This record gives sequence, C-alpha cells and structure tokens, in this order.
Amino acid sequence: MILKNILSRIGQMIIVLFVLSTITFILMKLTPGDPVDKILHLDVANVSSEQIEATKQKLGLDQPVVIQYIQWLGQIVQLNFGTSYQTGEPVINELIYYTPPTAFIAILTIIIVFIVAVPLGIIAAKYYHTWIDTLIRTVTSFTVSIPSFFLGTLLIYVFAQKFNLLPSSGLDSLAGYVLPVVALSIGMSAYYVRLMRSNLVELYQSKEVEAARLRGMSERYILWKDLFKPAIIPVVTVLGMSIGSLIGGTVVIENLFSIPGIGHFLVDSIRARDYPVVQGAVLMIGFLVVLANTISDLLLLWLDPKRRYNKNRKKTKVARQDGEM
Repeated sequence: MILKNILSRIGQMIIVLFVLSTITFILMKLTPGDPVDKILHLDVANVSSEQIEATKQKLGLDQPVVIQYIQWLGQIVQLNFGTSYQTGEPVINELIYYTPPTAFIAILTIIIVFIVAVPLGIIAAKYYHTWIDTLIRTVTSFTVSIPSFFLGTLLIYVFAQKFNLLPSSGLDSLAGYVLPVVALSIGMSAYYVRLMRSNLVELYQSKEVEAARLRGMSERYILWKDLFKPAIIPVVTVLGMSIGSLIGGTVVIENLFSIPGIGHFLVDSIRARDYPVVQGAVLMIGFLVVLANTISDLLLLWLDPKRRYNKNRKKTKVARQDGEM
C-alpha cells in the first residue's frame, strides 16, 4: 500500500512539474525585457546588430517560441537545465550549490515549529480557561500577525547591530541560521500552537475521554494514548499544505539576511533576465514543495492507519460497482 502511494505521488509530481515548467516558460517569455540586453550590457556599451543576432543564435533565442519550449523540455527530461546567461555555468550546478541552504532553513523551521507548538498547545489545552491558557493565546495572537520580514529586521537590529551576538548576513557558521530560522518559525509556531490547542480542547470534551476518566485512567494516559495522535494529525495535514508558503517566506528571508540560497539566487536571476536559471529554480522549488507534501502524506498514513483502510474500501467498492455494471 505504501509503495502504491509512493508511485502515485511520483506520477502526480511529474504532472505538477510539467504544468509548472510550462507556466514558468510562458511567463518568462511574457516578461518585459530582453536577456540579450543584459548579457551584452546594451545600456552602457555600443554593440553591433551582428553581435546581437549572433548572441541570440548562440542562446537559441532566434528560434520560434514553440521550438524553444520543445528543446528546453527535452533538456529538462535529461536533467539538463541549460546554461546560466550570467555565469556561463550549468544551471544544475548552480542549483546544487544554492538549494541546500534553503532546504536546511525550511527543515530547521519545521523542527522548531513542532518543538514549540506541540508542548505549548498541550499546556494551553490542559489548563483551558486559566491564566496560562490566556497568556499563551495572547502571545500567539500577537506573534502570528507579525510578518517574517519585519520580525527579521527587528532581530537584526537587536541581536546583530545592538548587541553583536549573532551574524546579520551570510552562512559562515551555523550561527548564521539562527536569526533566519527564528524569524520564520515564530509566527508559524503561533499558528500551530492555536491549532494544537483547539484540537485537544475539542477532544478533551468528547464522550470517549469522559468514559476513560470514569474507568480510572490517568490524565497522562488519556493524553498520550487516546488524544495525542488524533490531535497531531490535523497539524501534520495543515503543515504539509503550508510548505509552499514556508518556501515563499524563505525567499524573502534569504534576501533580507543575504543568504546564498535558491530564493536569493532566483531574485537575482529574475533581475538579470536569466531565463534558464529562473526556470530551473522555479522547478527546484516546486520539486521541494511536492516532495514535502509527499512526505507529509506518507507520515499521515503512518499516523492514521484508518486512511489506508478507507482508501482500500473505496477502491474495492468502486471495483464492485464496475463489475456489477
């Protein structure tokens, strides 16, 4: 069953990446500006029309758009993303260099979100309608509304400029990840604290919990054996759906902290009209998002075996109906 889900997800990933590549290619062609102007610096240099045409021919930009797309798609199938107009390096090499910092920041952010959100959500639910619950809800209501770029700017001022405790840019050491991850995780954690709390509060009021208490079960047993898994499943579901927005937030944070990640690389390439890099970077980001969603779905299947059972029942029912027809 797990293997079928993995194969199904791989098929969906291929379709999503194909659609994404097509949309990206079309949007880049519709974007104002000519990459040849940037490559030859036509704004500051005198270049002959012969040189312009030769550059277009070298890059394949003299071909019809449909031919350009077919050629580019054929390269993508072979994992050849072309050559960067700016550096002359293969795009795949650039992506291999710039992707790990972005992926590492996203992974660290998710880990911090779980470490913060799950315990605080449990505490808020356990002390429902007490001053502890009120304090947690007040703090999370405030932090969830703070944009990550504003929080990042504030963190730079306090911890980098004012007290000089942490670096404000670059990734020369692991300390360089602290401020970007904190800027991304605070607002995100606040949302999942509230989600975890609301899930547990609803479950605590269920008849099953009342019955467990009447049987003499301890509160700790009820929480970890009966409530934790049903409460964490919606959190994992929503987190998997929000991976795209997390990657989008990473793009902003990378530019704020001058981190050499794929988001920073993408913005620079858009400014330079570096079509192969932009298309390759968008596909890489799309791949990371789809991969994260796949991992989230597989994790949900492991946490909730009923999902596998329900899927099998639906398939069996459909097969029986088709057989009867």
